[in-house]
Amino acid sequence: MNGENSTIQEIKAELRTGMAQVRSGISAEQHRDFSRVACGQAVSWLKKENMRSMLIYVSFRSELDTKPLIEEAWQTGIEVYVPRCRREDCSMTLHSLKDWDELKSGSYGILEPDPEHSPAAPEEFIPEAVFVPGMAFDMAGGRLGYGGGYYDRLYERFSVQRGHGKLPVWAGIGFGVQVVEQVPMEKTDARLQVLITEQDVYEFQGG
Repeated sequence: MNGENSTIQEIKAELRTGMAQVRSGISAEQHRDFSRVACGQAVSWLKKENMRSMLIYVSFRSELDTKPLIEEAWQTGIEVYVPRCRREDCSMTLHSLKDWDELKSGSYGILEPDPEHSPAAPEEFIPEAVFVPGMAFDMAGGRLGYGGGYYDRLYERFSVQRGHGKLPVWAGIGFGVQVVEQVPMEKTDARLQVLITEQDVYEFQGG
């Protein structure tokens, strides 16, 4: 079993390296245009599903720019929450975000909520949709993250809190070039129910 595990980890590491190069190869113009289109698709999906709250990451480096989605959600009246990473145990706290001024550079140099301006939401709070970042996605709801397991732990936390109740919709958002044939998945990896790119909105059964 350990041998299998190490093999999956090696495959994941290799795919991360390759996909980082693919994502970095997107031109600045395409990055801006594709991000805007994908965010527009995400807003349309949120409205269609009558979502009233979402957790969304603030984009970093070559990630799809989520700012248009956040700003449109503010205008639409959808509550926006942003995660703050706790490196000591690879967990996250969730913070309401109402203005860009509430962010400051945090873990890994990523913009995160400043707890002084936006205290953490109660542990029992669960948003209706969670947008997760990723290096690669596939059409079976597979997602390759960055290796820290932050979102998998969050999914596990929500699962424990809700028991057999309704969990938030787990949605990936990224560029079309990040979609691969198959992402190597382990039992602890949470599968997506929705994937949104500049090309389309893909919904998966049993995510």
